Amino acid sequence: MRTNTEQNRTMLTDLYQLTMNATYFDNGKNDQATFDLFIRKLPKDWGFFIANGIEDAIDSATNIRFEEEDISYLREQGLFDKKYLDYLRDFRFTGEIYAVKEGTPVSSNTPLLRVTGPRMEAQLLETILLNTINFQTMIATKANRIVNAASPASVVDFGLRRAQGSEAAMKGARAAFIAGAVATSNVLAGKEYGIPISGTQAHSFVMSFPTELESFRAYAKTFPNSPTFLIDTYDTIQGARNAVIVGKELEARGKRLGAVRLDSGDLTELSKQVRAILNENGLDYVKIFASNDLNEYKVERVKIEGAKIDGYGVGTELITAKPVAAIPGVYKLVEDEDGPKIKLSEDKRSYPGKKQVYRIEKDGQFNNDVLALESEHINGTPLLEKVVENGERVSPRRDIREIRAYCLEQVAKMPNYTKLVEGTLSYDLRISEGIEELIIQLARKHSSEKSQTLKGSETE
Repeated sequence: MRTNTEQNRTMLTDLYQLTMNATYFDNGKNDQATFDLFIRKLPKDWGFFIANGIEDAIDSATNIRFEEEDISYLREQGLFDKKYLDYLRDFRFTGEIYAVKEGTPVSSNTPLLRVTGPRMEAQLLETILLNTINFQTMIATKANRIVNAASPASVVDFGLRRAQGSEAAMKGARAAFIAGAVATSNVLAGKEYGIPISGTQAHSFVMSFPTELESFRAYAKTFPNSPTFLIDTYDTIQGARNAVIVGKELEARGKRLGAVRLDSGDLTELSKQVRAILNENGLDYVKIFASNDLNEYKVERVKIEGAKIDGYGVGTELITAKPVAAIPGVYKLVEDEDGPKIKLSEDKRSYPGKKQVYRIEKDGQFNNDVLALESEHINGTPLLEKVVENGERVSPRRDIREIRAYCLEQVAKMPNYTKLVEGTLSYDLRISEGIEELIIQLARKHSSEKSQTLKGSETE
């Protein structure tokens, strides 16, 4: 059995991808087709998405292949004939992919990927691309909302123990760092991705010693360089006073206490009282760190109330994007050998044709984007760049710190109204005249086909 699912995720697909492909194969339909991957709608209060998982998606697309154990499994299902299974043995993606850079803030309905290739190849990429990009984009965007709410205080990802499985914990930590978190508690994510790791101590540690003061002294003995003490196990104010005692002992050794952590109670009032205690004792350099089921709404509220908090540890609601369970990313056919394609279903209309997205800037800030046909000329910066040609990467995978720097730079240039915690307006994506005209043409075409079909059924 395959053990490294990260290297080859070809079988991580929906069955209907294989049955559709088998039908295309049986009917000799493998013309060039173009698909767009985009997210239909922003969740309540969100002003934009941060495109994430793009680098992983490129890796998946360019490494897709069926191994012999996959062929054997599919044969056992009794669904596919020998000719189709033999075809899968040599299956590769040989087309091209255009993508926005990972870390780019975008509006809904913006193509994050544009995939063109033989129909069977382009179709089979759908599930793995959506699985990769939907989750990571959701977590990156949620994390960035928390980071924006907390600024200038820092945010650390504490989500590992509440993540929905190990892959979510890993990809979520990566997404959160790209979106502005300064560190993660996830040691494996730190090792694999080069993210700074951060942690304090648990209440069980404090309770493992006869007194809170002794627990602080024990921790400072082992970690004398800028330790952090959890001060709310018994009484937060007394915990702060005990932290001062050990802080002074550290100063006598030429060391410094790094921070104290609050994990319960009224964070605003407690942080003010703790700050006063620290300052009164010459420990004004000691930071106050807070956790306790936080999200962007709670962080913004305590900041408005004047809390004296320098950093936040956010777990459950960062790594799960609570209350947003999922985002509606889709993969739609937009063009094939017969020309542009459109979906006209109510509330699920797609934009036809090969397209490009142009970013318009005014006075150093992003004003809006324009979705246009590839053949149209728009004065703006094109966001979709070729990343795959003839099934191969045309540029190396970008480093996580490069992606992070780019992401934060781009977010800084987004309109302020899109970064509000409780915003009512999202970033503006405008549709070009060429697309609008094409939509009208295709709507008329399909309306005419419907009328002809109805007339035909009446004469019968």
